[in-house]
Amino acid sequence: MSNQKEWRPRIVFEITKEQQDRADKYLGTHGIRKTVFNVILDDLLDLIEEHGQIVVGILLDKATRPREILPSLAEAKRRSD
Repeated sequence: MSNQKEWRPRIVFEITKEQQDRADKYLGTHGIRKTVFNVILDDLLDLIEEHGQIVVGILLDKATRPREILPSLAEAKRRSD
């Protein structure tokens, strides 16, 4: 048996210092970032599967905010208002 942990795929990308500070402030609880971003990623991928790459184009064009189209974020916004 190997003592090494099983390899798991990851998404790695750079963020700004300001984004890091905000993430540390609001998502500082151990394990919460993974959980939150898994939900957001699943919603995004579901939308792309259903509607195609136009979803990516809309987000990149900033024609709408992610919270307006991702079900998990839309529900969080609705419940917090």
